[in-house]
Amino acid sequence: EAEVRVVARAGAWRARPAGLEGVVTPVLVTIENGSDHTLRVRYDDFGLVGAGGRRFAALAPFEIEGTVSEPAPAYAFPRLALAPRLLGFHRGRPVYLYDPFWHDPFWYDPLYGPGFLRVDLPTGDMVQLALPEGTVEPRGRVSGFVYFERVRRDAGRVDFTARLADARTGEVLGRVTIPFVVE
Repeated sequence: EAEVRVVARAGAWRARPAGLEGVVTPVLVTIENGSDHTLRVRYDDFGLVGAGGRRFAALAPFEIEGTVSEPAPAYAFPRLALAPRLLGFHRGRPVYLYDPFWHDPFWYDPLYGPGFLRVDLPTGDMVQLALPEGTVEPRGRVSGFVYFERVRRDAGRVDFTARLADARTGEVLGRVTIPFVVE
């Protein structure tokens, strides 16, 4: 029988918000189904297990609540602009004085949080890039992020676990364990 391949990559998050790893632990998971079974994909089938048996649960994107601070994009700050002001006419031609002023139609108050914005979770990127729950057909492939409860840096070592089950019968076909070292 052909094989099922599961790849898990920590540290792969490059989307918005940049500080997501301070709230949850995103792991990029790819499942390649080379078997004859249709595989079930549910967040309950994934976990991170730390030393001493502590289990960090996988969370659906809409279960993640809170806010994250991230650097404000450059366009969020006011820019210096010049505004023409008619002074009068000289020999029939208008004479303008250009006054500098701060202009930005989407003004961001730097006193509110200089250089940072508060971003509500989940973001659109988190939802779009999440591993979709459902099935993986034979010879099919699915990839996306699974968000786990936050693993602290002092955890040492955790194991990524995945339970592979037949989507029709629920029969567990196998289990995958991938060790990670937390740095």
